[in-house]
Amino acid sequence: MFNIKLFKAMKKSLILLVAMAVFFNSCSENEFTGQYPTDGTPPGSITSPAVENTPGGAIITYDIPDDEDLLYVQAIYERNGKQIEQKASAYKNSLVIEGFGKSAEHRVQLIAYDRSNNASPSVEVTIHPLDAPIYTIMESLQAQNDFGGIRLDWENPTGADVVVSVITPSNTHGIEEFTEAETFYSKAKMGRGNVRGYQDDERVFGIFARDPWGNYTDTLTEIFQPIYEVEVDKSKFRRWNPPGIPYDGYASANWRIENLWDGKIGSLGVANDQGFANLTKLEFTFDMGQTAKLSRFKINQRSESHLIYNLGHPKRFQLWGSPHPNVNQDFDNWIFLGEFESIKPSGLPLGQVSDEDIRYAWQTGEDWNVPLEAPPIRYIRFVGLETWGNGSAVQVMEMTLWGDNKY
Repeated sequence: MFNIKLFKAMKKSLILLVAMAVFFNSCSENEFTGQYPTDGTPPGSITSPAVENTPGGAIITYDIPDDEDLLYVQAIYERNGKQIEQKASAYKNSLVIEGFGKSAEHRVQLIAYDRSNNASPSVEVTIHPLDAPIYTIMESLQAQNDFGGIRLDWENPTGADVVVSVITPSNTHGIEEFTEAETFYSKAKMGRGNVRGYQDDERVFGIFARDPWGNYTDTLTEIFQPIYEVEVDKSKFRRWNPPGIPYDGYASANWRIENLWDGKIGSLGVANDQGFANLTKLEFTFDMGQTAKLSRFKINQRSESHLIYNLGHPKRFQLWGSPHPNVNQDFDNWIFLGEFESIKPSGLPLGQVSDEDIRYAWQTGEDWNVPLEAPPIRYIRFVGLETWGNGSAVQVMEMTLWGDNKY
């Protein structure tokens, strides 16, 4: 006869056993996710350590112990008052130490660990990093008067990530104190920066460099005198074509050359806003209507996302000038002002743009500096070498120029 009481008791027991199995399995999964220790025997120490001192750090090479379950080698050292722990895989035999400032001796403890978390006896290595890259940068830095401020040039041979900061006195908060004028983030081997926006009066600027690990150089303080700079008056700009360089713009008023200096950059994403496009050539000319020693210029691209850094927007180009109209298509009587390249912030492939690309190219506009030694000119010749879309036409929404117009 079927015993209903016995069946219910067995059912409860089975449910309890299943629940306990699930519980313990869950606890096991939550509390431990690695390999259980297999022994209590530590690995051998690393051997034959060798040090190559580098700017701001060192490369330590070594022989790893012959231990089948070796997991990693750990370096322990102090940097800027803090203990740093750094690991290298058992498949490597070197560690790269970074982040030190001025050259000095530092001790590094190297410890090997196995999969059972057993630690080997430590081996102490002494490193003596060279001065960090920020000090090399400050030694090479050249600062000079420039339009509206100062210009900085520096060398960064290792291509290290650095920040060059410029400060100047300000009474923004009611008392005169040094405040940030400009900050340049760079890893370029030949760095350059411009501080703009100041009157042509003597002014103190302070310059220092820092790195991602909190190392700072001393501040270089000097008196500079910014060069007078204004925006070149666009109301005087005129269409002008010397012999051999005819105007070749679109017939439509939406894209005539006068739109190049009308002060309008269009609306975001709106097609056919009034800009300038040259139909069959990558060059154009115009008369500024005044003589000026140019300091810099800016170009705004069209606002449509599928056209920014595409189609006829200039990628590489030259700027030429002349103080007089007696020129033609030959370059003999033109003055070379520089060759320039448009840079896409995101680095995305052709046809793809980020929000930053759109802001930079269209809304803010891309800036280029004219060499300080360039003489005063009145007539402009833009010569395109390459467009972003490799097209045969060039297009620009707006062009703005700055410089000294006291001629």
